[in-house]
Amino acid sequence: MNKHSIILSIAAIAGLALASGAFTGRELLQIEEDSVPPALPSGAVGVREVISARPYVLEVPYTHRWRAEAPKTAAGYLLVLDVAGPFTTPRGTLESVLYVGDQTAERINWGTGSGRVVALVPSAVDESGAPALDLDAALMFYGTPALPEEVDAAQIAEEIEGAVVAGVRPLPIERALREGGSLLRLEDRTALTRHAATLVLEHSPAEADLARGLLAPLLR
Repeated sequence: MNKHSIILSIAAIAGLALASGAFTGRELLQIEEDSVPPALPSGAVGVREVISARPYVLEVPYTHRWRAEAPKTAAGYLLVLDVAGPFTTPRGTLESVLYVGDQTAERINWGTGSGRVVALVPSAVDESGAPALDLDAALMFYGTPALPEEVDAAQIAEEIEGAVVAGVRPLPIERALREGGSLLRLEDRTALTRHAATLVLEHSPAEADLARGLLAPLLR
């Protein structure tokens, strides 16, 4: 639904509410403002800070569906990022895709109310079996609004080029790696998702219901 349609829907509901005396005009204006999400930037905007970064490896690979090629992956980084406000509003349409290095990141939560986003970043592995992604050199940014599952390698290259032009630079990562901890070894994607949910609970309490939903299998 576009912005115009959203406003029309709000107006229709508002008319009924006014007729019944449920809301004042000032309250209705506030509802309209709160219901329309903030505009997304048209170009690349860098992540503000990396709060935590932890490498992981899985025994069982899973499919990374947040890019067009849908590659299999069994390693990567679990990140907690501090991001700007426009990217923390849930949307049912195109969203600014989160990139880390030459990969699309899978956002676990929106960061609503906290600005803290937990994300999974798939990576190849090095000779030791650890994630090969060099976070020291990786650009971390939100790119052009799109459907992440339609983004391919060619578009990723274009987005990185645009980010460089926009002045996005690698972020300090040493402290985040210390905060994240040692290599995390887990069985599969389910275990990884559950671990990510604990980070949502810690860093974005307003999204506790989302995190509890991801942890629900543990309670059965």
